[in-house]
Amino acid sequence: MTGLLAIILLGILILVFALRLAFQSSTPRAKSPSVTMEEYANAREALDSVFVEAAAIERIFSIEDMDFISRSGSPKVQRLFLRERKALAIQWLRKTQRQVAQLMDIHLRLAGYTNAPSSRLELKLAARYFAFQATSYFLLLLLWLRGPFKARPVVAYTSRIAGYFCTIFSLRLENVSSLQLASEAEDLKM
Repeated sequence: MTGLLAIILLGILILVFALRLAFQSSTPRAKSPSVTMEEYANAREALDSVFVEAAAIERIFSIEDMDFISRSGSPKVQRLFLRERKALAIQWLRKTQRQVAQLMDIHLRLAGYTNAPSSRLELKLAARYFAFQATSYFLLLLLWLRGPFKARPVVAYTSRIAGYFCTIFSLRLENVSSLQLASEAEDLKM
């Protein structure tokens, strides 16, 4: 049964990638460079942003803060605190979803410029990306229903997956032939 499920999942992934490739080749944008130098620089900034925000994220979901407010705050202060932390957590999650989606898009477009392509890595990354998407939407629902302090295990998992993506994307950006990327952009300007 699990073998059949794996074959079906692999077939779906192949179909998704084939449809994406067909769509990209049929659009007029296919004549422009796959990734501009500006997008390349923006990807670097997004990676740095995700890494820097990791410490702040831990603070949003800090149990110690909730314990302190529970002991010393009135019920009104507790509700306000929970509402603000919930808003911060949802804002962080949505921003992380956008950044990972942007990085995944750039990652796929940079595949032609990499010095060491790996279909195994791409399939593994696609599977993790779908898992990240499913988990992050589940986390969004959990944050809305239960609040940030009840969702800590799912938050930790989501944060780890986002960190995994950042590591992979960072390696991809380092492994890209920026000379080839720049020369293609120059060729298209002429």
